[in-house]
Amino acid sequence: MYQEDENQETKSYVKIDVEGSNPQIWSKMKSKLTDLIMDALEFNINVKTGASLKDEIGRASSNLIEFANAKLEKPSIENHKMLAEIENILAEKAKQIAEARKLHAEAEEKEFELFVKKFKFALGCAKAFAIQSKDQEFLVFTKNVEELTFIFQENKALE
Repeated sequence: MYQEDENQETKSYVKIDVEGSNPQIWSKMKSKLTDLIMDALEFNINVKTGASLKDEIGRASSNLIEFANAKLEKPSIENHKMLAEIENILAEKAKQIAEARKLHAEAEEKEFELFVKKFKFALGCAKAFAIQSKDQEFLVFTKNVEELTFIFQENKALE
């Protein structure tokens, strides 16, 4: 917004709308009030840099906005850091579960091998008993069970 005063053009930063009981008085006061505010904004407040009040207010507001944006980003960065920590914890837990499954599978395999050994021993005892008793049905039964254990061993070898 520009105000033209005879041959001089001045830049206006503030728009003032005032009213009172007498509009003519306020009309005269409006230009004086505007000039007073403009003079205050143009006042050299920083001797080192020669910055005016308006410049310093602009710089301060920019710094404030940057500070606010940095504060707003900080929780986001902290959230990303927390999510990364959670992902690491979950990955470690998944690794522990996988190791536990492996150990459990190894233990089951050893238990199965022990069961097969015990079963073979029991089958050998039953076969010896069947041979001694000379019972044909019992001999056929033990032979069938031996074939069954052979199938178990073949499957185990394939794995």
